[in-house]
Amino acid sequence: MKKTMCAMMLGLLISAVANGQYEEEESNFTIQALLGGVRYDGLEFTGPGGSNTTDMASLPQLGGAWSTKPENEGLSFGLECTFLLGFKFDDVTTYTGASSIYVTSSSSLWLIDFSGGGFANLMLGNKVWAYAAAGPLVMLSFYDSDEQYSDGSPGTSQSETAYGFGAYARTGLEFEVHNGGYLGAGVRWNWSNIDFDVVDSGSNVSGIAGFLTYTANL
Repeated sequence: MKKTMCAMMLGLLISAVANGQYEEEESNFTIQALLGGVRYDGLEFTGPGGSNTTDMASLPQLGGAWSTKPENEGLSFGLECTFLLGFKFDDVTTYTGASSIYVTSSSSLWLIDFSGGGFANLMLGNKVWAYAAAGPLVMLSFYDSDEQYSDGSPGTSQSETAYGFGAYARTGLEFEVHNGGYLGAGVRWNWSNIDFDVVDSGSNVSGIAGFLTYTANL
């Protein structure tokens, strides 16, 4: 009888320790994948020779977000940080009537967006949540362009690296597709004082993006 009681107590102790370890290792964070595109206002670059203007306003964009795990019911608050990468490659050929030559411009733009802030999350039933977030951001840009001329004249090129600070706000809706996994869509607005020397619209850029999202517990 004593051996049985000892065995039962030992089993309960082991179970309690295991449960405690499970609770300590339970997920406290989420990670979100984002895939979509962004549209900026007036993001047009003047070519190195001044003969072409390249429209870089619409870019595909992808990235990820990390956040503290929201509560499973009601309204909850937390912190998040995001990383987004936008990119575009463009080739434009124009004919210059005055000089009777063709000018081919090849351009590339990379935009890197680091941001972070606070979020609010609202559970809408057991399998749907809505969220909103806002905070500061840092934007980095790498731009390259070169022009080639059909008459054999020496080509021209230019490159620029720029950065700026700004703010973002985003919101979205997601549905649970499996235990701990959510699929949905969201929109994001951002503004930055990034200063391009070769952008016609000046030093400030603002845009709005749309994303498909997938969120999982870590």
